[in-house]
Amino acid sequence: MTDMSPLLPLEGGFNLRDMGGYATADGRRVRRGLLFRSGLMSMLTEADEARLAALGIATVCDLRRPVERRRDPTRWCEPAGVLYWARDHDASSGVLGELLSGALPTADGVRAAMISVYREILIDHAPSYRFLFDRLAGGHVPLLFNCSAGKDRTGVGAALILSALGVPRETIYEDYLLTNRFADFSRIVGRVDPDRYRNIDADVLAPLLAADADYLDTAFDSLDRDHGGIDAYLASIGVDDAVKVRLRELLLD
Repeated sequence: MTDMSPLLPLEGGFNLRDMGGYATADGRRVRRGLLFRSGLMSMLTEADEARLAALGIATVCDLRRPVERRRDPTRWCEPAGVLYWARDHDASSGVLGELLSGALPTADGVRAAMISVYREILIDHAPSYRFLFDRLAGGHVPLLFNCSAGKDRTGVGAALILSALGVPRETIYEDYLLTNRFADFSRIVGRVDPDRYRNIDADVLAPLLAADADYLDTAFDSLDRDHGGIDAYLASIGVDDAVKVRLRELLLD
């Protein structure tokens, strides 16, 4: 990655970054201004929304559940003429608040639950990833995809995209871990149930809010163990060798 920050300078953005600039194993680079990843976008200011509209984004893929979208709606797409896509599903994988329900959580318990989440995401959100790749392969870019925190459902999606483009695994981890640098969770924690979060120790919340390399390890391990490898998983959601060639033509310099 060059020294250009991937984070878009938006007052109300949350973990909203350009995925361009990463080098592939064969020496090409992901083009800037075509792939964006983000957390929730309900805090964007009018100036932020105008800036996003000016980027010419063609597609927004929202990976959140309906209840999340109602609570923190994405408002800027329709006025900007952007195709906004979301799927009505009830999968709780990647919904951080769900991991705090029930019995009083512990740090170890939350971390174990997060590790399990990264196996579930690959199954629960396969239909969403299929649509995301279909839009990319169809040339409907620039494309932005997001969830609430922009790190779990979005993080796995980003890992799949970068893998399909031939970006080395080490770089994929670097992109994933940038959440720890750019996401200020104090801005969004407790938007649903402030009392619940206020009464939970910081060390219990820490594994919930972290982008942890062990979490992404779990996803890659699951791809190998449960899905026949990343190429087989990608093929199962419509990303065969021909689509990979198309994606690289569109998204790489």
